[in-house]
Amino acid sequence: MRSRGAGGGAARRSGWAAACVVGASAALAAGCAPSRCDRSESANPPIEFTEAAPEGGVYETSAPDGELLHFPGGMRYALRHGLGARPRWWQVYLSFESDGTKRGGTLAHAAGNQAEVTCVDGEHLIVMNDSCSEYWLRVVAGGADGADEGAAGGAVAGKCYGDDPERADP
Repeated sequence: MRSRGAGGGAARRSGWAAACVVGASAALAAGCAPSRCDRSESANPPIEFTEAAPEGGVYETSAPDGELLHFPGGMRYALRHGLGARPRWWQVYLSFESDGTKRGGTLAHAAGNQAEVTCVDGEHLIVMNDSCSEYWLRVVAGGADGADEGAAGGAVAGKCYGDDPERADP
C-alpha cells in the first residue's frame, strides 16, 4: 500500500482554493459587484408621460396587452394621471415583454425596489426603477376623491412634478 504523504492534502487544498477564487470572480462579474448603473435622480430625471387618460375613473398607462413603458434601471416616470385628485390606490405591474400579454408574455406585480412610488398628488404619480434590471411598466390607478386632497399618504395637488420650487424631490 502506498502512502500519499503530506503533499497530496496540500495539493487538494490549493485546488479547492483556486476553485473558490474562480467562483467568487464569476459571482462578482455576474452582478454581485457594486452598482453597475447610475440610479440617481440627477442622471435619471423624471420623464412626464401624458399619453394615457382615465376612463370610468381608472387610469391605465396601457392595456395589459398594449405597449408598455420601457423601464430600465434608474428610470423615473411622472405619470400625469388626469384623475382630477390624488388616486387612493395604484397597482404597478412589470413585464419582460414590451407588449405585456399580447404574444404570450406575462405581467407581475412589482416588488421591492423594482418599482417604487415616490410621490402621488392630484396631477402625477411618480414611479422609479431603483434596481439595475430592465423591465416594461404598466400602472393602473383610481379611486380619486377630492374630499381629502393632501391627506396622509400623498402630497397636495401639483407638488410632485413640475416647476413648483417647494416640491419634495421624487
